[in-house]
Amino acid sequence: MRLLVVVLLLALTALYLTFGLRLGYVTLTPTYMVNATGENRYTFRVYDQNQEVGVRGTCSVRSGRATFRLTDPRGTQIAGQVCPQGQWGLNVLGTGDVGNYTLTIDLQKFTGTIDIKEARK
Repeated sequence: MRLLVVVLLLALTALYLTFGLRLGYVTLTPTYMVNATGENRYTFRVYDQNQEVGVRGTCSVRSGRATFRLTDPRGTQIAGQVCPQGQWGLNVLGTGDVGNYTLTIDLQKFTGTIDIKEARK
């Protein structure tokens, strides 16, 4: 039993030092992260011309940084926001052609909470 606990602690330490720890699912629940590094991508399908799409919510940063980028179907960035240390409101919305819009969240040693929801008009 002690060996299992030691192995589990070593695995958690390895995750913390490489990718970071994440608890939650970003677009559904508030997500708590510790030392998170990497990119997360979310796709939104738009069926109507000039429909507004993106995310709204909050970003609470204890350390590190989170960068939000929204790209249109052609790959052009149409909206973005950076969350440095502190408490921030998020409003990353864009309009354009019919197709798939991609939200990319770039995490750099991020420790804090992200709570976002999909927003459409």
